Amino acid sequence: MEGLNRVVICTGQPGSGRDEYLRELKKRQEFFYYHLFEYIVGEAGKEGYILNKLNVLDFYDSKPEKLEEFRARALKRIMGEIKERGGVHVISTPYHFEWKGKSYRGLKEEEVKVLNPDLFLVVMDDLARVRERLREDPQWREHRFTLVELAQWRREEIMGVYKLSHIFTPYKEFYLVAREHGMDFLRDLIFNSHKKKVYLSHPITGEGGEFFKGVRRFAETLQPYYIVFDPYMIKDWDMVETWRRVRNEAMREGREVPEKIRVTIEYADGSREYELDSWDIEAAIKNIRAQIIDIDYKIIESCYCVVVYHPRERISAGVVCEMVQAKGMAKFVYAFYPFEPSPFFEWYSTKIFQDEESLIEFLKGISEREGVSP
Repeated sequence: MEGLNRVVICTGQPGSGRDEYLRELKKRQEFFYYHLFEYIVGEAGKEGYILNKLNVLDFYDSKPEKLEEFRARALKRIMGEIKERGGVHVISTPYHFEWKGKSYRGLKEEEVKVLNPDLFLVVMDDLARVRERLREDPQWREHRFTLVELAQWRREEIMGVYKLSHIFTPYKEFYLVAREHGMDFLRDLIFNSHKKKVYLSHPITGEGGEFFKGVRRFAETLQPYYIVFDPYMIKDWDMVETWRRVRNEAMREGREVPEKIRVTIEYADGSREYELDSWDIEAAIKNIRAQIIDIDYKIIESCYCVVVYHPRERISAGVVCEMVQAKGMAKFVYAFYPFEPSPFFEWYSTKIFQDEESLIEFLKGISEREGVSP
């Protein structure tokens, strides 16, 4: 860490697992970790207020000006500590949360300008697992959040932090981080900023477990050289696809959609099954679908290039849309497609490779010329 002086703002909606993620990283990598809430508790204690997760939101509701004062003082204290010691500094807080019908902000624009961070990270997880964590959290477990509410929280989190990254000239680095990407991914983003970022575009709809094993194997060959964003690490896809399949089956058979739908999601640590209310999914599905596209496009915007892994002949509509978006953002698009391409696929590709190994060697060559080696 010698010679580094790097400030990172890491946000994520309640239930995203943001702080567990950072604490796990801290066991493996040295950095200064500032949990904003703990600093607020410290400032409140100086005036005799005993705040904790169970009462802080009610206190915020009853005395918003006072809590804002504690928050401002907490950030001032954090800023002072950052100035006193060199190294990597990670500030953790949600940007957006809601309580009793009111919206609250964890950071304000003027404060962020003073912090002048090098990097913004938004930690994300699929909505089913976010809700599961909230049900286990003493601060939130008495509340029954709908998927619509959680989707809206996440949307506000992403858009708010994205805008904060754009108040600077030039814009600050901004990345959406899926928990499923794991610890090495987070460590690379914070500590190996020299590594180029690539967006891995590949078919999702209609594919099974073996296909995704192939995607992960391909991604792992690039990870020593690049930070690889895989859109399927955000597992809302599984909910969307299950809903689509169940809804289409019901329409074909002329029956109602069942009241409960079982969604199986494959995580790195094994599969998990959720039983979800149909009305809850239906109410949220348009928001979730729109977020999937918006999230993917924001990740593409933050990456050096798009790498297309497309071993099947039938072209994925989603992949083509990502290629079109990437070209409109002046990104390179390098594709593995072992078939004769259509004119459209060819038009939106910078270069097409007939075999995986050729594409891998080509990308390794770019990385090595940039001075990045495993």
